[in-house]
Amino acid sequence: MNVMPRILKPHALADPKRFRTIQDLTKLRPDCGAAIDDMLIIDNEFLLIIDLTCIGNLLNPYNSPSASYVRTHGVIVASHSRDVACPVLWGDPFLLLVLSSQLDGKAVGYADIGEIVGNVSCPGGAFLFLPVQKDVPRPLNSLLDEVLTKETGVKIRLPKGTYRVFYEQFDVPEGTQKEYYQNIVVQRQ
Repeated sequence: MNVMPRILKPHALADPKRFRTIQDLTKLRPDCGAAIDDMLIIDNEFLLIIDLTCIGNLLNPYNSPSASYVRTHGVIVASHSRDVACPVLWGDPFLLLVLSSQLDGKAVGYADIGEIVGNVSCPGGAFLFLPVQKDVPRPLNSLLDEVLTKETGVKIRLPKGTYRVFYEQFDVPEGTQKEYYQNIVVQRQ
């Protein structure tokens, strides 16, 4: 008798036992203008998630109003380059970017727990998580609107609060890179 293996569905969008802190990009590239913090404040506004290369030119010079806004409000998270869009799911208290290679095509189980709120790709290898507030500089706001029009980012309304960004690290098969076996999770604190 041939028995099909049972596929276990996750009980939550993410497992805090697998959470790892995000890297400090300022150690890798001191000139990048990245925030050292892994915290985001959402105050009745939207969270924008985009590939950092979409706004890269706007971050120079380092002290421009747009670069200062991103540095003050945003969190930049390194990822592996990904041309194919990954689903972004919300299920309070987690926002999940399903990036891990072993989960490709298996986001359906997660969709039973949370709501798919968009899709985002990351060909540049770094995501920008940016709360969009009323004081966003005009050049940055125009570029963000353009990014959303081209569907290269996602804009999500989240409940008011403080959020922290983590990697959700899965077991890594020998001989492969850990970046291919991690999701990015934003957890409401």
